[in-house]
Amino acid sequence: MKQLFTQHIKRLQQVVQTILETNFLSGLWIHSGTARYHFLDDQSAHFKINPHFNYFFPFPTAENCWLFLDGKNKPTVYFFAPNDYWHTPPTAPTDAFFADEFQWVILQDAQEIAKFIQNPTACAFIGEDENLAKSLGFKQINPQKVLNQLHFERSIKSEFEIEAIYQAQFAALKGHQAAKQAFFEGKSEFEINLAYLKASQQSDLNVPYGNIVAINQHSAILHYTQLDYAPNPQPQSFLIDAGATVHGYASDITRTYAADPNSEFATMIKQMEQYKYRIIEQLAVGVNYLSYHTQMQQWIAEMLHEYNFVRLTPEQIFEEGISRAFLPHGLGHLLGLQIHDVAGFQQNHRGTRKSPPEVYPSLRCTRDLAENMVLTIEPGFYFIDMLLNPLQNSPLARHINWQKIAEFKQFGGIRTEDNIVMRSQGAENLTQKAEIELQLSDH
Repeated sequence: MKQLFTQHIKRLQQVVQTILETNFLSGLWIHSGTARYHFLDDQSAHFKINPHFNYFFPFPTAENCWLFLDGKNKPTVYFFAPNDYWHTPPTAPTDAFFADEFQWVILQDAQEIAKFIQNPTACAFIGEDENLAKSLGFKQINPQKVLNQLHFERSIKSEFEIEAIYQAQFAALKGHQAAKQAFFEGKSEFEINLAYLKASQQSDLNVPYGNIVAINQHSAILHYTQLDYAPNPQPQSFLIDAGATVHGYASDITRTYAADPNSEFATMIKQMEQYKYRIIEQLAVGVNYLSYHTQMQQWIAEMLHEYNFVRLTPEQIFEEGISRAFLPHGLGHLLGLQIHDVAGFQQNHRGTRKSPPEVYPSLRCTRDLAENMVLTIEPGFYFIDMLLNPLQNSPLARHINWQKIAEFKQFGGIRTEDNIVMRSQGAENLTQKAEIELQLSDH
C-alpha cells in the first residue's frame, strides 16, 4: 500500500495546487472533526471523521486533528494525542505506511493549534465546526467552489483507493458467509447480525453503515435496521446488506437467500443475480448511468411478465411505470469514503448538477461513467404495500395478479449487490474477484 499511497498523495498535491490557484488561496486547513455530544448529556455519539481529512490522511480514528496543505511542501498533520486516563489515549501512527508522506506535529492540548495557523484569512477551512473556524480567524469556511473541486476529484479513485475498497470486500464477505450460515441454522436477526460482526471483526460502532439483516417481510423495508431478538418460526427468505472498511474506504454488499432452494422465489433470486452480472458486463466508460438503470427497469418488467405478476407485455409494463413500484431505488451509487459517495450528480469541477429524472427520483448517479469510478450495482425486486396500493386503486389494477403478489409478500423482496470499478475496457467486479480469491484460499 505504501507505493500506492505515495502515488495517491502526489496526485492530491497537484489537486491542491489547482484548487489554491483557482481560488486565490495560500493553503487549506482541514479539521478531522470531533465526536458530537448528545443533547443535554455528557455522552457523545461515536466519532465519524471528516471524509476530506480521511481523503488525505488514511486514518479514520484521527479525532480533533488538523491538516495543512499548500500543494508544494509535504502536508503537515497536527495530530492530537492528549494525556488521558478516562479513555484509551490516541497514538500517533508515525510508523504507518503513509507516515513518511507527512510532516508531524503532536498536540497534547487542542488549543495549541492556534499558534500554528498563520494568516487564516488567506486560507480555506474545510470541516464541520464552523464556529471553531471563525474563532481561529478563518473567513473562507467550506467555500462551495473548493468543495465542488474536491468532490469531483473524489469521484475518480486512485489505485490506492481502489485497493482499499477491494481489501474491504474480504471482511464483509466473511461476515456474509457467517450470516448466511446463521440464517440457515434458524437464528434470529439479532443473532445473525452478531455472527456477521464477529466474522467480519467489526462492532456495531464501526461498520460503514447500519447493517440490514432482514428475514421475510422485513426485506421489503429498504433500510431495515430494527432486528428481531426472537427467531422467526417460519423463515422464508433472508436479505443482508452489510459492508466493512479499510483505511476509511467502504465495501457495500447485499445478498438474498430463499429458505427453500427449490422454490420459485429461489429461482427469482438467481435471475436477479444474472441481471446484475449482465448489467456489469455491459458497463462502459462514457455511457450515462441512467441508461443502465433504465435497462434494469426493463428487465424487471420482463420478470413481472415472466412470473405472471402482471398480465401485460414487458413493453407495456415498463411504459406504464409498473416496474418502478417493484424497483423503487436506483441501480446503485458511487462508493468510497462515504457509502453514498459525493458527486453522483455533479457533472464537472464547477459543480454543475444534473438531477435524476422525475420518474426515477431515487437514482443516486446521473454521471457518464469514467475510468476509475467505483460504484455499487444493486438491482432489487420488492413487494412493498405502500407502492402497490396506488396501483391497486388505478385502472392498471385489472392487469395485476394480486393473488400471486399476496402470496409473495411473505418473502419481502430481493436485492443483490456487488462493487465495481470502471476500467478502460469495462467494469472490474471487485466483489466477485474477492469471492474467487476467498474460495481459492479455502482449498
